[in-house]
Amino acid sequence: MSDEQHMSRLEAMMWNVESDPWLDPNGGSVTIYDRPLDVDRFRRSIAGAVAEVPRLRQRVAGGLGGLSTPRWVPDHEFDLSWHLRRVGAPGDGSLRALLDYFTPWLQDPYDRTRPLWMYVIVDGVADGRGALLTKIHHTVGDGQSLLKLVLAYTDRERDGAPASDVDLDAIIDAEPEVDVGLVSTARDAVEQGVRVPVDLARRALKAVMRPRGFGEAGSDAVDLLKTADEQRHPAGSDLWRNRSRRRHAEALSLPFDEARAAAHALGGTINDFFLTGAVEAARRYHIELGVEPEKFHVTFVVSTHTENDDSANAFSPVPVDVPAGPMPLAERFATVRSLASAKRGEVHGGGPLASMAAVASVLPTPVVTGIARDQASHIDFATSNLLGFVGDSYVAGAKTLHSYPFGPVAGTAFNLTMISMAGSLDLGVNIDPAAVTEPERLASCLDAAYADLLAAS
Repeated sequence: MSDEQHMSRLEAMMWNVESDPWLDPNGGSVTIYDRPLDVDRFRRSIAGAVAEVPRLRQRVAGGLGGLSTPRWVPDHEFDLSWHLRRVGAPGDGSLRALLDYFTPWLQDPYDRTRPLWMYVIVDGVADGRGALLTKIHHTVGDGQSLLKLVLAYTDRERDGAPASDVDLDAIIDAEPEVDVGLVSTARDAVEQGVRVPVDLARRALKAVMRPRGFGEAGSDAVDLLKTADEQRHPAGSDLWRNRSRRRHAEALSLPFDEARAAAHALGGTINDFFLTGAVEAARRYHIELGVEPEKFHVTFVVSTHTENDDSANAFSPVPVDVPAGPMPLAERFATVRSLASAKRGEVHGGGPLASMAAVASVLPTPVVTGIARDQASHIDFATSNLLGFVGDSYVAGAKTLHSYPFGPVAGTAFNLTMISMAGSLDLGVNIDPAAVTEPERLASCLDAAYADLLAAS
């Protein structure tokens, strides 16, 4: 993960828009192990990760408006015990109880004077198992870069070599103090030498408000304007128009080998399988509630990391309209695959989100959050497929059974995120219950849709 001093424009935008809780851009995970973690061993592993990854021991100091982005500076009061905690299992220790505990905890605001991450070790999980709850601010890293953090405390054998002890206090004491006063911040803005894209902001904002004016915008704003225009389409169904800051979590798992075989038999990839199942489940949910949908307006995430790129965040959500009418599963799979492939091919450079971030840097935060909330309200649901592990993995002597990832709802009806782990595809569904008023029904529809996709091959 990058140790750059300044946030990127994309990271700065995510940092600012969370002032609106509807747009909280952060995610986390609930991981289940075959037995409780060895706490002392895990603490040593995390201390080692903190020593290796600067952002885990840094706090954020604000920039100077649109002239410079916020800076990462050493937290000389860093306390590992604040970020790594241990609790007894809530309720009966079941997955349902863990999810109910996790959901409000994930929404709790970060202490912005500290590094932006937290882990909770859970003892007493049902059937003698253990669990780990994580949340990490999206500015610290995206799914691909955070995989490096997970690798820092993951072994391929149960009795892998324990991490070496590190002296975090000595490492932090050795880091120079950074002056974050107004004069220093202003000087930093000059030294950073950021070009303020005022003309781009003016032209792009004008086109966001009147999206058909692409011809007046100029080529630099094309990515932003296409995204704004596409995301202003009406959502696919009035059934889940409502939005709120409330959340409900569901989780499910699928067999990895069978899913991959089914995807290949249908002529596509695991990602096509994943996205098709989400669309099919959304349709079934509507049908069960007496609504015949015509289309869904959804997003999927494309990584914009390059081969030698060490950026902490390099991704862009890509919007696509998907037909939601009745059709055989094989035909739906082919349709989704074709549409997603075409949209993926349109992404270049940093993608449309990077263009949006450049504009956001020179607009007042309330304007940015207003535009973002308006666009998100037209998205039915968001999806993301994360990199994971093939084969068995262990953490602090405990075997990983399932790891359920939860991406940000950020103003949509729900976010469905998938990761491959321990021979399965684990899916976390982060739901706005004001939109999806029967979240358990949605989870049931997802189960059924994926089961039928597995059988369709």
